[in-house]
Amino acid sequence: MKLNLLPTTVSKGKQAKSGIVFSAMIAVAGAIGAIFVSTTSSQALTQAKSDYDQSVGPAAAAYSKSIEADAILEAPSSVALIRDAKLADEMIRHNDVYPALYDSLKPYIPSFYRVNSMFASPTGAGTSTITLVGTIKTYQQYADLMLAFSRYPGVQSVGRAGFNWNETFVPNISPLDQIGLPHKLNEAPVPEDKFARIAYFESQVQPQGYSGVSNYGSGTDNTRGAMPDYSLVTVTLAVQKDLMVPLPRATLAATGGAASTSTAGTGLPPGVPSGAGSGIPPAATGGGTTSQEGTTRKKGKGKSDEE
Repeated sequence: MKLNLLPTTVSKGKQAKSGIVFSAMIAVAGAIGAIFVSTTSSQALTQAKSDYDQSVGPAAAAYSKSIEADAILEAPSSVALIRDAKLADEMIRHNDVYPALYDSLKPYIPSFYRVNSMFASPTGAGTSTITLVGTIKTYQQYADLMLAFSRYPGVQSVGRAGFNWNETFVPNISPLDQIGLPHKLNEAPVPEDKFARIAYFESQVQPQGYSGVSNYGSGTDNTRGAMPDYSLVTVTLAVQKDLMVPLPRATLAATGGAASTSTAGTGLPPGVPSGAGSGIPPAATGGGTTSQEGTTRKKGKGKSDEE
């Protein structure tokens, strides 16, 4: 056993001395930090005041220039210039609208659908209709058209029409045909009796020579239609695409001398007459016109590409 023969006051005295020294060190460090913070804050305040004094003059000059610029922009000549520039930009931008639409749709056209023509036209602000005319062969392809075009971004609905179902099928059993011999829909049932079957096939019309169906082999540049056993199918897509055409006449006809010059909420530059919110004279509205960034727009006639 180890005995501690020293009095308890000896160890506590050493601890008290250490605490006093440590407290003095903390007090000195706090005083140094306070002096540093005070000095740094004073320097930052002095620098901020200096920067403010230096920026007052340029800020006042910039404000004065902005007032002058606003006055220039609100002048009738400037309003007309801005309107004309926006109209030119809209017309230039619209040159690529139809090609860009066709290019975006082409990756979604299935390989079994041979497109003869593609036509697009606007139906309203932000909506358009795309019509494709092409040929397919089987009913399965006719069903797959819906799935293929439903993947196109922004499509709202897909319609199709024109398929002529004339594939070979196995009919139900009839008194004439107890086996169910395959034949096409537009052909009469094939007789089960072998002699009657020979007479049946002999009665079938056999084309002589080249048929020249759908302008094939005509030697002309006319559009080729559906080949034998193929169908000419029309697909109609309703998509969320803006094809509205800028209307220069109605836009340029707007002047600053109209009775109402308020353009709040119309999207027109200040000073351009609102024309009941559209900026279009009543005789030039035509159906489906709208206003965008001060430029009057209308439904275009659409464009088409043919093979």
